[in-house]
This record gives sequence, C-alpha cells and structure tokens, in this order.
Amino acid sequence: MNQEKIHYYIPFSSKNEDLRMFNYWALQVFEIMDNVTHKPITDDINIFVSPNFGCPESWSNVSPIRINLAMDSLLYWAQEVYQLAHEYCHVLISSPYNPQTRDEWFEEAICECASRYVLIKINENELAKKLYPGEFVNYEESMSNRTTYTFDLKSLVSENSETLIKLRTNHEWREAERYLADQIFPIIAESDYFWQSIPDLARFKNDNTFMENLNEWYKVSPESAKPQVAKIIKLFNDN
Repeated sequence: MNQEKIHYYIPFSSKNEDLRMFNYWALQVFEIMDNVTHKPITDDINIFVSPNFGCPESWSNVSPIRINLAMDSLLYWAQEVYQLAHEYCHVLISSPYNPQTRDEWFEEAICECASRYVLIKINENELAKKLYPGEFVNYEESMSNRTTYTFDLKSLVSENSETLIKLRTNHEWREAERYLADQIFPIIAESDYFWQSIPDLARFKNDNTFMENLNEWYKVSPESAKPQVAKIIKLFNDN
C-alpha cells in the first residue's frame, strides 16, 4: 500500500507525532496482509477514526474504499492494529456488501483470525519491541481469551442447525465467531500460504449449503493453501 493512497479523517485534535505513529502501524498492517495474500489493493483508502462509530466497518465497493475505526485516541496502537487488520481483511476479500450472502458470517471469523495474525507479526517488529514490548501479542491473547460462547462445529453441517440459522441472521454474533476463530486460527498459523485463499471467500453463494460453499472454496483455492483449507473443512465434517 503506497502512502499517498491512504487518507485519514480524524474529528479530534491530535499531535503530529501521534498521527505519524498511527500511520506507521497502519502501513505495517497493510504490508503484512498484502504480502501474504499476494493481492495488494491499489485503490485509495479513506480511514475515518471516531469514538462515535458503534463498531469498526469497511466498504470495499466504494471509491475511495472506506474504513471506519471506532477509537477515541491515536495512541491505542494495538487496538488500531486489531481493528484495521480485521477491516482490511474484508477489503481484500471484497465480498458483496449489500445484500450480504447468508454465509458471510464465516468471513467474519476469518477476519478475526487476520487481526490475531497481524498482532502476532507486528509484535516482532523492531520498533514494537522498543516502544511497546510484548503488548501487541498480549492484546491478541486478550482477544482470544474472551470466548463466552461455545458450540459443536459439526452441528453446522445441518442446514437446520439452530446455531447456523442464528449466524446467518446475525453476522455480528461476535461470541460465536470468536469461538470459531479459536478453532481455526491454529490451522491458519501453520503456514502463511493460507492467506492466498481468502479472496475466494467472495464466491460464497446463497444457493449453496454452508458445506457446499466451503467445498467450492477449497476447489478454487491455490494449491499451496489447500491443505489448510481442507483441515478447516474437516472441523465441520461429521464423518
């Protein structure tokens, strides 16, 4: 991501140094995700930062692309990385925004994993070690330890599953999506090749069952990512 492509809109006063550091961590997020997905975004991106946003959001179907970060300070670097990595993951997938496909909730779990992945990677950044030692990975651990809801992943094989129906009607069911991310992330962490598969999540179709969508994702994924995608699908199989 080129610096000149990024534009910030911040409604509260901030020091130039704070904005410089905020921009530095944003660039790190973009670089990490662009490198592992092999799909750098070339469009301009407008990043809005405000405490008045109910939650972070992104719109990849507008020009410039818009990302909202729900923050009241530029000094919360780990929160910035967590939110931006999640929303930029959505941008890289570029799935239909309106109307959303039924199984786009699964994308939410993958983007939660993107946040965790980037926090761990940035924790090894030399400036992070100097200014913020261990805090990025501590933030990642605090996110992954917030699981308050569990369910049987194999239940999602059934289209009549109560959990699947609720996920399809509420793509913001964070407790369930975090639990799913807890199960998926160890597989994703095995190899960076996985991230090359995520743009194909935009291929999910309403006419397919959830398992059919997963199997189609496997078919179109790059060969290098297929082993991890297959392991994720196996989590849901009831065989």
